[in-house]
Amino acid sequence: MEATAARRSAFALARSRPLPRFRRTGRLNDLLIYRGYSFPTAYSGSAFIAFHGSWNRAPFPQGGYNVVFQPLAGGKSSANYVVFADGFAGAKKEPGEAAHRPSGVAAGPDGSLYISDDQKGRIWRVTFHGDSKTTGITAAPSPTVVNETTGSVGGDAQPPEGIHPNAGSAAAANLPTPPGQTKDQVALGAEIFHGQNGATCTGCHGTNAKGTPLGPDLTAKHWLWGDGSVPSIAQTITNGVPNPKNYRSSMSPMGGAQLTPRDVLALADYVWALNNQNEAKD
Repeated sequence: MEATAARRSAFALARSRPLPRFRRTGRLNDLLIYRGYSFPTAYSGSAFIAFHGSWNRAPFPQGGYNVVFQPLAGGKSSANYVVFADGFAGAKKEPGEAAHRPSGVAAGPDGSLYISDDQKGRIWRVTFHGDSKTTGITAAPSPTVVNETTGSVGGDAQPPEGIHPNAGSAAAANLPTPPGQTKDQVALGAEIFHGQNGATCTGCHGTNAKGTPLGPDLTAKHWLWGDGSVPSIAQTITNGVPNPKNYRSSMSPMGGAQLTPRDVLALADYVWALNNQNEAKD
């Protein structure tokens, strides 16, 4: 009950005294004004904020999947925020493949901080050991991950397709071509799927198109709408899916992007090709 009341108070404070705009930080999900005493004094009266993780930045890396600390004074920002806890997502920062996604923050009676995850249902308890009067605010180190494409170790995981505007084109070259279409069309569809022209396909379907909790697998030849033909796929893209059958996220017409009829056809060609690649190998 105390955690719930504190959370309501925190959001009331945020509405009455706006926090700074967090740009490109990745979907603010929860906020806690820390009133405990077990953390260093510098943390008292300021905000812990859980960022659930973005989904719509392709072809660039997604953001968030962390907990940040925002110093406050008089209910207003007094310094830049720092990343307090990171590495929840693991190697892949995207909704369907992240290992964990921070969804909530709460303080325990002893002043410890609890961070909840709605991807796997885990809860972390964060405690402090040291001199609370002299220790200042410290940012978390960047998580060390292995790039699955290069095998290199670095602080920021990149999606397997990379972040080049033509991401996905190389893989598309090996896909089959729908009857009456061209390989260039399939390649263009791959580029659009991975973020060209503002498309947000990977946010719900994943960079590998194999689906996430938000959207279905586009490679399994299981069609929830239409018969799997290029025209029916194009129609679904054009009209969107306002009332999904099995998933919690609706789809705006053209995924909310400004696509031309040629773009829609290319995207439909690419989805068709993903679903017929096994037949092409036989």
